[in-house]
Amino acid sequence: MGEKPSELGTIICEGQTPNHLAFSFQVAKDVEVKVGEYVEVPLGLSVLVGRVYSIHTYNEYFSSPEFLQFHIEEGIPVQARFPTRMGRWRVARVRVVGVLRQGRLLPPEVPPEPGDAVYRAKPELLDAFMKFRSDGVFLGVMRGNSGVKVLLNPELLLPYHVAVLGATGSGKSYVVGVIVEELLEKGVPVVAVDPHGEYRFFSQGNDKPDEVEKARSLGLTPSGFPTTVYSLGEDGDRSLSISVEDLNPYALVEVCDLSDAQSDLLHLAFRRLGGGRYGLDDLVGAVKEAAREWGFQRNTLAATLRKVQALSELVFLGESVNVRDLVKPGHLSVLDLSGSVDEEVRRTVVGVVLEKIFNARRRGEIPPLVVVVEESHRFAPQGVRSYCGSVLRRIAREGRKFGVTLCLTSQRVVGLDKDVLTQCGTKIILRIEGAYDIEYLKPILDYASADEAERIPLLPTGTAMVTGMATRTPILVDVRPRKTRHGGGHQAFWKQNAES
Repeated sequence: MGEKPSELGTIICEGQTPNHLAFSFQVAKDVEVKVGEYVEVPLGLSVLVGRVYSIHTYNEYFSSPEFLQFHIEEGIPVQARFPTRMGRWRVARVRVVGVLRQGRLLPPEVPPEPGDAVYRAKPELLDAFMKFRSDGVFLGVMRGNSGVKVLLNPELLLPYHVAVLGATGSGKSYVVGVIVEELLEKGVPVVAVDPHGEYRFFSQGNDKPDEVEKARSLGLTPSGFPTTVYSLGEDGDRSLSISVEDLNPYALVEVCDLSDAQSDLLHLAFRRLGGGRYGLDDLVGAVKEAAREWGFQRNTLAATLRKVQALSELVFLGESVNVRDLVKPGHLSVLDLSGSVDEEVRRTVVGVVLEKIFNARRRGEIPPLVVVVEESHRFAPQGVRSYCGSVLRRIAREGRKFGVTLCLTSQRVVGLDKDVLTQCGTKIILRIEGAYDIEYLKPILDYASADEAERIPLLPTGTAMVTGMATRTPILVDVRPRKTRHGGGHQAFWKQNAES
């Protein structure tokens, strides 16, 4: 299986270990081992794979309080009288994550023996164990096992949706940018919901010297990708607009901010329209007829008409966006929502466009695609009934069947609809500092243990924890540099990554 791995130490008896689920080993002198690093132990025809979850340092000269107190009182450093480095040793504790036997993953059933040698896991072993593929999504390199490229299997990543979560400034948009580059390079269509106008620079190659140098060392060449920006304003390549006919009753209730009585009247008006083609004048006429037929009060009719007729003043109403133009192989379509527009308008436009995309995909009119939703808590807020939220919930539940994948980002974990979040099969977690957010995440972190969850607030910028369907066990990844220009505000992302 290639060259012999480097020996890290020897398994020792400590507490109830070694057992089939955990073991400890004494680290050899002058060997560096880090928490999170993967190790292997040969077991005949099988190889046991484990992950270091803690490292402890011991020293016999500093184990007795009385001994230390004597030297303090005498004013004599212990190091001056004794060879303290000779009395130092380190113990690494390992959690077993599986056993590989002739390429097959088996559950751990037999413990390793005290005295067995522990080795740093070979890259080819980790590739096989983690289900990485040579044609996979290149996210970065494994932290602690830097010789291993993280190449996530698209068949495990894409059908099950992805959530990228982290505090403001932790690098969420940068990470999603890396994923989008990989998808576009593989010919996958991508539609990005972009509240801040960060994705419009995807057509330009990365021009930051430090990132370009690192990218080239990983075999990457800076480049842009075909990108079309659809904007609510006039600064895009095309106008982001929808027609009145695109607005179903639920979308209209939200964008017009209708009361319960006004909402009832609108739904009855839609029943009269019968699902055919209609314009604003047709809708106004149907509202009047429904009010007369069902005896609505005059003030309810007047308020409903006023709000419906005000639709003509909204900037996003016009010729409906063509989803066949939005969804093209290897092409990024950006829904730029960065203008000064009410939040209800943003949500309504996004809900309408995503519903049109989903229905077109169900009918087989467009190819399978990935939809990126930045700041997804704004479009599917927890505990708030909204038209856009209901569309995202439906795609989260049914998208896999029809080839519509969601890639969501959020810095407000507790603010994102729980039904949407739990449908994401892979979670990519960057630094999160809020204790409440971390506690909220723990039940949905799939295979992540308590000690791994505790590392989330300490993750350096540029490092992410990947857990879920795309990996057999949680891994830490140093995210690779972008090929494209990053339009986000966190410009020092890769510099901090490299320095850490």
